[in-house]
Amino acid sequence: MMQLLTPPYQHLHQTRRRRRSALTGESLPVTKAPGDGVYSGSTCKQGEIEAIVIATGVHTFFGKAAHLVDSTHQVGHFQKVLTAVGNFCICSIAVGMIIEIIVMYPIQHRDYRPGIDNLLVLLIGGIPIAMPTVLSVTMAIGSHRLGAITKRMTAIEEMAVMDVLCSDKTGTLTLKKLTVDKNLIEVFTKGIDADTVVLMAARASRTENQDVIDTAIVGMLDDPKEARAGVREIHFLPFNPTNKRTALTYIDGEGKWHRVSKGAPEQILHLAHNTSDIERRVHAVIDKLAERGLRSLAVAYQEVPEGTKQSPGGPWQFIGLMPLFHPPRPDSA
Repeated sequence: MMQLLTPPYQHLHQTRRRRRSALTGESLPVTKAPGDGVYSGSTCKQGEIEAIVIATGVHTFFGKAAHLVDSTHQVGHFQKVLTAVGNFCICSIAVGMIIEIIVMYPIQHRDYRPGIDNLLVLLIGGIPIAMPTVLSVTMAIGSHRLGAITKRMTAIEEMAVMDVLCSDKTGTLTLKKLTVDKNLIEVFTKGIDADTVVLMAARASRTENQDVIDTAIVGMLDDPKEARAGVREIHFLPFNPTNKRTALTYIDGEGKWHRVSKGAPEQILHLAHNTSDIERRVHAVIDKLAERGLRSLAVAYQEVPEGTKQSPGGPWQFIGLMPLFHPPRPDSA
């Protein structure tokens, strides 16, 4: 498996930024320099690396965490209730037997053998021997009706006492696939249509090593090669949590320099030369899309008359907003 080949710690030869939130819960990438260690399972968000594997399997940070989770034996709420019921029955039987012994022998002066028979009847009849079996079968039937596949019966026990269940949406209730709804694309520049907005966003996307957003946008084109057709790529700015956008500087067929960018609406809005004029409309569209459970992605464009990738270029034009959403699974209610 690929995970076995993923280096748990790596000696880097270049300074790179990696996200390890899946392991440590950190919200921002961590910058790594040559000689630093990197956990297996972390993702390289910017740059490339060369590394040496120094630990695998349960000896890695990720492996140790997985082993701790797998070796945890937690007593469920339902099991605690059953234990309390069992303890109550045992205590009640013990008190009843003591009372019966006092009544039968010192008071009623019964024979030894009939008294023992009465005590055995009370003991056997009072202990709920069949209760664990009956409850296990009942929970198994309930699990089958739920259509749930559980690793431990404790999971079904805990579900029985839930009032609110919060579930991860992606891959659980929705397909693990991001989609762009072209019909809801909002255009902010005259002379540009939705197809042009998609093309500009595709140009501001990677054509290789794509993330889910780049894959969804480039997939909107009839041919993914259209993202670089007729243009020559000069410089690509990858996404990072600080800028929250990507950008591509390119030269068209006439030799003119251009730059396109896509990213978080707030970041793209700050780039636009007419922010004050369109800000209210942009926020209104974002709120309208959010009411339908859609996320927004903004696209901007500028000309670069200086003809260098370092130049700031001309004024940015806020082109449009694209709605992103995860389509629901066919079997989701």
